[in-house]
Amino acid sequence: MWGKTDSNISETFKRDKTGMKQRLKKISEHVWILPFDSPKDRPNLGYIKGETSALAVDAGHSSSHVEDFYKELEANGLPLPDMTVITHWHWDHTFGMHAVHGHTLALPETNRKLEELRKELLSDPGWGRHFLKSDPSVMRKYAGGVPLVIVPADEELPGGDRDIDLGGVTARILRTESPHTEDALLVLVPDDRVLFIGDAQQGEFPSWRMDYDKLYALGRKIREIDTELVVDGHWTVYRKRDFLDELGI
Repeated sequence: MWGKTDSNISETFKRDKTGMKQRLKKISEHVWILPFDSPKDRPNLGYIKGETSALAVDAGHSSSHVEDFYKELEANGLPLPDMTVITHWHWDHTFGMHAVHGHTLALPETNRKLEELRKELLSDPGWGRHFLKSDPSVMRKYAGGVPLVIVPADEELPGGDRDIDLGGVTARILRTESPHTEDALLVLVPDDRVLFIGDAQQGEFPSWRMDYDKLYALGRKIREIDTELVVDGHWTVYRKRDFLDELGI
């Protein structure tokens, strides 16, 4: 099972396994996480704060996910993000994008996929009903009339790689090969040596077939990155060496 960490990181995330509601966690000087929620299949959402602006990693599954995230930021005296970077197109990372504060950024491939899904949603009412009934975790996320809205990102990142100056701290966006999707982005905080990987190490959805060539390519890229911590989309925070050991490379 994923999740080999040292004791203090494990302590930070220990309640996740029980499905109990998680609060915002500070994992380094400039980086916080709203931890994943297993019953609703909500991924970790990242937050990086500089002196002049703040950046979020992923937009979550729905407006309710974004609202919970922002309530936690406000409770901790943190400003809402000025921008949000999307790691890949899957709904649990993007369907909250219509509700985020500030500017959103993604690869062109991410936007193309979201535009396809948006057209299906708008043209076929049955598509939305099918999606909402597709899995118990989806039904829990959209309970109580939470709207299903799909939008593309405001800005596309044609090359993928970009450094964003947040004031005294940098967020470095890196395109990567991934067995999970063809539009995978990593977000590195070099000053804190923290790396967000989304779901990049997982198999292809929905078959979960693993392309080991792409997995090894991802592993080589992570090995070359100067980071201490790796934040997995749906599990926990790893020491880099532990994460690579889990990948078996």
